[in-house]
Amino acid sequence: MRKHYLLWMIFFLSVYQLNAQTYCVPTAGASGQNNYLKNAVFSDQGGLYYTATAYQAYADNSSSQIVTSYPGGTVNVHLDFAGSGVKSYIWIDWNNDGDFDDFYENPLGPSSYSVVDDQFFIPPSQASGIYRIRVQSGTSFPNPVNPCGPNNYGNFVDFSLKIDASPTCFVPTTLTSSGITNNSAIISWTAPTTAPGSYEYYYTSSTTIPDASTPISGTSNTISAPISGLLPFTTYYFYVRSVCGTSKSAWSLRGIFKTRCDAKTSMFEDFENAASGPSNADCWDRIILGTGYQTIASGSGVNNSKAMYQSANGAVNTTIAVLPMFSNVNAGTHWLRFKAKVSGTAGVLDIGYVTGDTDASSFVNIQSVNISNTVYDGYEYSVVVPNTVPANARLAIRHGGIPSVSIYWDNVYWEPKPTCFAPTNIVLSNATSATANITWTAPSPAPAMGYDIYYSTNNIAPTSSTAPSITGVTANPYTIQGLNSATTYYVWVRSRCSSSDQSAWSNIASILTLCAPVAGLSENFDSYATGLLTNAPCWGRIVTGIAGVNINGNGAFSGTRHILQRSISAGDISIAILPVFTNINAGTHSLKFNAYCSVNTGKLEVGYMTNPADAASFTLIQQLDITNTSYTPATGSSDYTVTIPNTVPAGARLAIRNTYALSGNAQYYWDNISWAPTQTMNVHENTTQTKTGIYPNPFTDVIMFTESKNLKSVRIYSTSGQFITEIRNFENTISLKDLASGVYVARMEMKDGTSHTVKVIKK
Repeated sequence: MRKHYLLWMIFFLSVYQLNAQTYCVPTAGASGQNNYLKNAVFSDQGGLYYTATAYQAYADNSSSQIVTSYPGGTVNVHLDFAGSGVKSYIWIDWNNDGDFDDFYENPLGPSSYSVVDDQFFIPPSQASGIYRIRVQSGTSFPNPVNPCGPNNYGNFVDFSLKIDASPTCFVPTTLTSSGITNNSAIISWTAPTTAPGSYEYYYTSSTTIPDASTPISGTSNTISAPISGLLPFTTYYFYVRSVCGTSKSAWSLRGIFKTRCDAKTSMFEDFENAASGPSNADCWDRIILGTGYQTIASGSGVNNSKAMYQSANGAVNTTIAVLPMFSNVNAGTHWLRFKAKVSGTAGVLDIGYVTGDTDASSFVNIQSVNISNTVYDGYEYSVVVPNTVPANARLAIRHGGIPSVSIYWDNVYWEPKPTCFAPTNIVLSNATSATANITWTAPSPAPAMGYDIYYSTNNIAPTSSTAPSITGVTANPYTIQGLNSATTYYVWVRSRCSSSDQSAWSNIASILTLCAPVAGLSENFDSYATGLLTNAPCWGRIVTGIAGVNINGNGAFSGTRHILQRSISAGDISIAILPVFTNINAGTHSLKFNAYCSVNTGKLEVGYMTNPADAASFTLIQQLDITNTSYTPATGSSDYTVTIPNTVPAGARLAIRNTYALSGNAQYYWDNISWAPTQTMNVHENTTQTKTGIYPNPFTDVIMFTESKNLKSVRIYSTSGQFITEIRNFENTISLKDLASGVYVARMEMKDGTSHTVKVIKK
């Protein structure tokens, strides 16, 4: 703030004739409309209040928004802008000549804050009259700055300043409120330097500003007054003026408070009706210490709705969410239930109460809740509130800052506690290919009829009507049996207190059963997510350097997924490890797959691993020359088969290896891999067998075969080699009525392992 009391100016202004003037209409907003004046308050011996809900390049409020002061007075200024980092200038036409070009006609500026709280001073000999105020805001101004514009990154707003003779009765200041309940409050203020004989006050739930004729609400001989009969959860505005004998001051700058809510007996809060940002939901409060942070965040709640977000780094930065007042907070009959998650590292929420809803030191902890889940689904937390909580306390959820993590919570209930409590701390362990162990912490009191267990291969939580997989379990730990190998199971437990009283299901737990050795394999990777090969259960991978073996989603031989394998730089090795086969050394099976390489000199190695964690245990069976640079279903040149000898050690695992030393930075793609008996062919049958033919050709909807006894399947491709469909398990005809008219390639796979192609035409 600045004082400008210049003797020559005092003389100049005291004799200047005041006249109404025409002011320039400023230009603004050509380049940006996000940095406008949103709120303004000017106050001294009377105040003006301005609020904008949308951008205006220029708003002239000089006839309706007037602040009153006096020679030598001080005008307090509060400015709030829509943008951030906004600069502002305040101009005053002290000599009423229709411009802002004279000395001291820019008493404030430039500021560079999103909120400005400052003041300017009225020259001691300023003549009575009305003077134009202009506020200019923006992020960038021309040099020199011009109160007429252009102002391409902000706006202009005009107000008026009324100078009266020095008052004999001054306005009270610093209005505050305290002792706020659902229907009452105490208002207070600071007396002016020359104290009056008494005060009058006025309060209302309307934003309409009182004037000299507004009926008062009450009087006080002190600097405070109690007011009552208020509505709950309502914002009130109050004003005070001094009474000095027969004269009265102007009304003060207004004070604001909001009454408390009526006490509740139950609650559900999902924050959907609350504004996003650091505001509170209805009837909630918050306490922030240091740099603690609490806000209602969009897209962070259950089903991507709104949620409460708390972040704190250390105890000095605690944040506390204060819940609404409950009339039954100490009844001992209710609990607080909610969903919560963390963004990564596990965190802790303290559930307790405060006896002062603005005092962090009044927090008393009831129970700390450890939260490690990063999703809401399947997880819920509850805390029973004892009857020892003071009747006037308010429940609170505190993030104490240790550890420093981000925590989100949603769907908060205050409700009667159940008669049967769920077990907690569900832990699954010791998985085999068919079993898994489960343990839990029993509630208190323990259920009379044991526990129910529900498990599933999907993570959809059971409801109260869901039939348990196992019921009446009394052993803890317990072994779940009859599971499928290489399968993720989701498990819940509930207490069975009686035949008609069961608890809610516990939080979710999951486990992946081990792989069981198999005698055969047919895999196209379509049912797994793209990413590491290990997304496919029972497969393994070893990479050194920056090599990769990944499930890829582009250009598969058939379906939507295949494998991309490569070694990128010197020393790199990538190995794809197949599941365990029971018959790996039977000498009766072959490994078959479709493959191509990004270069026509590709070399891929097929072998076995005696230690699936050690790249050095790879033993080569056969090196394949991958000379085709695309899948070639029409010709079969992308088909590769390796016969596995009976010299492979029992317990070894087949593997496909790519090394930079052998291939350089080549990319290999392979798909439709199978482990099946090696096809043998009777020489006499092969020489006498006639190739299967297709007729009619061209066809309309159905094709038939000249001989189908030895036909295993038919694959249909476009003439460019794109796979379209495969037909198995048919007699002598197949329907292709869903194909569009055109030319196709039909590839017939025979039971003896041979194949041949025929071009077919659909009419």
